[in-house]
Amino acid sequence: MKFNERLKELREKSKLTQEQLAKISGVSSRMIQRYEYGTSRPRLDAAEKLAKALNVTTDQLLGNGDMLVAQAAEKYGSRGAKQAQQLTEEVTGLFAGGEMAQEDMDVMMKAIQDAYWIAKEKNKKYTPKKYRSEE
Repeated sequence: MKFNERLKELREKSKLTQEQLAKISGVSSRMIQRYEYGTSRPRLDAAEKLAKALNVTTDQLLGNGDMLVAQAAEKYGSRGAKQAQQLTEEVTGLFAGGEMAQEDMDVMMKAIQDAYWIAKEKNKKYTPKKYRSEE
């Protein structure tokens, strides 16, 4: 399930309108609308606010793939988020139609995420200065 579907499902399960969720979370109703339509992805801080308002963990709200994208965006900007998004789409394709148990898929996804972060750190010294974020 994609983030936008998960957000809408959790909001409706909590019997909240987009406006009510906005008021509770502190995230604008316009952004919630964009998240639910799938035209935007939340930054990690916004996802944390929404998760708290919906009484779920950030992991539950974002899921493994979207959590990686949010963390990559937070740490490496839009370029990192795009790379993480491509990675999760490719990995998700590997799982489609397979007979692997959900638990095994979660372990595999976690291992791939760990490998992604290690590679990003190792390749940091090779990133052109104009793409490096200030830390």
